[in-house]
Amino acid sequence: MATIKIHDRADQFRIEIAGRFAGDIVFEVQATWKAVLNEAHARKVTVDISRLSGYDNNGRKVLAELYRHGIHIAAATPSSLVFLNEISTPAPRRGPAVLHQLNHADLEPKTAHEKQPVLRAQAAGSGK
Repeated sequence: MATIKIHDRADQFRIEIAGRFAGDIVFEVQATWKAVLNEAHARKVTVDISRLSGYDNNGRKVLAELYRHGIHIAAATPSSLVFLNEISTPAPRRGPAVLHQLNHADLEPKTAHEKQPVLRAQAAGSGK
């Protein structure tokens, strides 16, 4: 489970995440940074993932949301740079895989009319 340290200063709000970012703490961090964004005065918000060891699906989604929102993500270790790359890259869309096999017979014209379409260009206003 992750440990969270909050640094609440006049000019900057910093959240440090250490350990595995999963479970209820993910939603607490999400609520915290949204509350800071709703404040009357703007200040820099930074999330430090240098000591992050991993995350669950919700943790990844929240970190990606922070990144897309423009929150500064601090990553000072090789493994945190890998996490930063993961959260800054859109997740691949997963959908039903549809495989369709084409037979050579499907590609061959069935009648003489289907052999080659005849393309004709007509100039604008030519009337033909």
